[in-house]
Amino acid sequence: MTTEKQIIANQFNAQLSTGPITVSGKAIIATNAIKHGIFTKDLILSSGSECENEDDYHKILKNLNDCLSPSNQLESLLVEKIAVDFWRLRRTIRFETGNIVKGIQSLLKEVYSYGNKNNEEIDEEIHHKENLLEWNATYIECLSKGEVTFDQPEWKGENITSDIIDDFYMIAKEIPSLTKDQRERLYCTGDFTFDELYILVQKNGYSESGMITEKLLELYFKQNKCLEEEIQGLTKKKAANKESNKLLCMLGMIPQMDSTDKVLKYERSLQKSIYQNLIMLKRLQGLF
Repeated sequence: MTTEKQIIANQFNAQLSTGPITVSGKAIIATNAIKHGIFTKDLILSSGSECENEDDYHKILKNLNDCLSPSNQLESLLVEKIAVDFWRLRRTIRFETGNIVKGIQSLLKEVYSYGNKNNEEIDEEIHHKENLLEWNATYIECLSKGEVTFDQPEWKGENITSDIIDDFYMIAKEIPSLTKDQRERLYCTGDFTFDELYILVQKNGYSESGMITEKLLELYFKQNKCLEEEIQGLTKKKAANKESNKLLCMLGMIPQMDSTDKVLKYERSLQKSIYQNLIMLKRLQGLF
C-alpha cells in the first residue's frame, strides 16, 4: 500500500532521485540547493534604487538548510522554495514601509526633470550639440588665424559659412551701456540690420577687426564650455532613464498594489506558500 509520504514525493516528480542513503552522502547533498541556486538569477534585484545583496539571500537559504536538514534533492528544492518565499515576503514588507515607493518617486522626479525626453530624443540633442562643437572648433581656428572678415553679413571659408550678423548680436548683448530700446530690439524683436549692428559694435569698443576677433574667441570658448556641460548633463539623463527602466522592469516582480488589501493578500499568499512547503517537507522527512 502506498504511504502518504510516497504519494507526496510522486506528486513532485517521479523521475527525481531520492538521494543517497548514507550519512556522508546526505551531508553532501544537503548543500545542493545553495550550490545550484536555481531561483537566484531572476530573484535578486541587482541594480536600481532597491538593489539587493545576493549574499543575504544565500545566508537565508543556508540558515534554512541548517534548520530543516534536507536529506535529498527533493527536500532541498522544497527548502529553497521556502527561502524564495521568505525573500519575497521581506521585499513586500519593504514595499509596505515605502522604501520602493520613495525610490520610484525620486527616480521619476529625475526622469521628468528634462522635459520628459526619452533617450532617442536625448541622443538627437547630443548629436546636434556635438556638431555645433565641431563647427565652433573650425570657426575658432579661422578666427585665430585672422582669416575672418566682418564687412559683409556672411563669411565663407574652410568649408563653413558664418553669419556675421549673428556674431554681432553675440557681441552687442555683452555691451553694458546699451539703451533700453536697444536691449528690447536685441532680446525681443531681433530686427537689427547688419549695418546697424556693425555701427553699434564699432561705437562700443569694437572698432577694429582684431578687437572683434578677440571678443568672438572669448564668446565661442564660453559657448563651447556650456555645450560640453550640457552634453554631460544629457549623458547623465540617459543613464537615469536607463535606471528608471530597470526599476520599472523590477517592479514587475511585485504584483501591482494599488491598495492595502492587495498588499495584505500578497503577504498572505506568501505565508501560505511557506506553511504548505514546510508541512510537505516535514511529511517527506517522516516528522508528520
